[in-house]
Amino acid sequence: MEISNLKSFRVFHFFEEISKIPRPSFHEKAISEYLVKFAKERNLEVRVDDTFNVVIKKSATSGYENSKVVAIQGHTDMVCEKNKDVEHDFLKDPIKLIYDGDILKADKTTLGSDNGIAVAMALAILDSNDIPHPPIEAIFTACEESGMEGVNALDVSDLKANIFLNIDSDEEGIFTVGCAGGVKCDIEIPVNFEANDKSSYCFGVYGLMGGHSGIDVNKGRANSNKLLARALNILSKDIDLSLNKIEGGAKDNAIPREAEAIISINDKDLDLLQEKIKDLEKIYKIEYKNTDPNLHLKLEKVENQQKALCKDDFNKILTSLIILPNGVQTMSTEIENLVESSINLGVIKTSEDKIEIVASIRSALSSKKEFIMEQVELYLKSIGGSIIFRGSYPAWEYNANSVIRDKCIKVYKEMYNKEPKLQIIHAGLECGLFSQKMPHLDLVSFGPNLYDIHTPDERASISSIDRTWQFLLNLLKDLK
Repeated sequence: MEISNLKSFRVFHFFEEISKIPRPSFHEKAISEYLVKFAKERNLEVRVDDTFNVVIKKSATSGYENSKVVAIQGHTDMVCEKNKDVEHDFLKDPIKLIYDGDILKADKTTLGSDNGIAVAMALAILDSNDIPHPPIEAIFTACEESGMEGVNALDVSDLKANIFLNIDSDEEGIFTVGCAGGVKCDIEIPVNFEANDKSSYCFGVYGLMGGHSGIDVNKGRANSNKLLARALNILSKDIDLSLNKIEGGAKDNAIPREAEAIISINDKDLDLLQEKIKDLEKIYKIEYKNTDPNLHLKLEKVENQQKALCKDDFNKILTSLIILPNGVQTMSTEIENLVESSINLGVIKTSEDKIEIVASIRSALSSKKEFIMEQVELYLKSIGGSIIFRGSYPAWEYNANSVIRDKCIKVYKEMYNKEPKLQIIHAGLECGLFSQKMPHLDLVSFGPNLYDIHTPDERASISSIDRTWQFLLNLLKDLK
């Protein structure tokens, strides 16, 4: 597909530009500087804050001066995921884009279409001289993927928008009109180490699908951290096994795809260990043949470790990883097939005197979110662990009287002669916090077809981006 022939070619131009700029969460300074420079070069009003949120304002085009102010919003940070064997430094290296027919993808890393597409579309509108539109407030938030710290810190006192367009959904023809709230969990379990004189091996779970911990939580995909803990528990029943280190997952909002443990055994148990790992792999492959077909276990000799967790703490960690809740917790009784609440045990790390776990809790009901928080906290207190909750954000509740939702339906039907779908999703959008900060807002979220976001298999449909761009232009034109 020739990008230059598309109506949205400027969108792809700006997406290519921002893909050159590393932008993990908490590292948005460079992208904010790019946005500020962009605005100043076009004599647009711009401001940036200490969190690197950026707001750019553009006056209405002729005939739209009296229209309601429209906010176009997206976040500048991206989930940075790659397979362990891929050489890529997300703090320094640009995202390498690959155009493959109708697919835009990256070279074995996340693409950043979540939410770089929103940033690129907003920039294309701000850059234009021939697109009719109302007064625009383009809001670029930081740290959305880490816990929505950006929008939490954003000063909205000078914002005049009544209509709010969030371009952070990932399925064309579906308008998101509500979402779950959530909170991040930083868990610490203290441990003690003792001298180790056994042979050491790296044992890992690899090849899982992973995915978005909200959108994909109901697809039955395996969590590598849970599978690893389960395997270690089974192996330790018949083998004198010590745990030296355990690591798994990369982001709390991504279902973990890989997890590893450094374990130590007596040399005489090696054959038995290898045999049991093969048996476990067969079991896992049967259980997850439809969701994680590339799942595999691997054992490799490593340099002998000088210390290992004491036996009681080893058992405590395994028990915790097995008992702590993970995945779907409750389903909605009002909306069919909608996940109501969930938790994702996303990251495990070993440090000098503790095991750290980072988890993400989501719920459409604050009471259910609080119950899961209490459930986890009570368990941790019982074993001498601790938990800190951060980045709490509210659910975005459905508005039965939304004018912008009805406008979206009207424009979509005019373009495609069919009804779009409306959905409430089990994922966190910044709409909840914006609606809390600016209660007068009328909000909707939409976007093009994106696939396997938050994984190295992330892809975007080029033709869908083009159609979504045309929809956005028609919608702005209709908001006179």
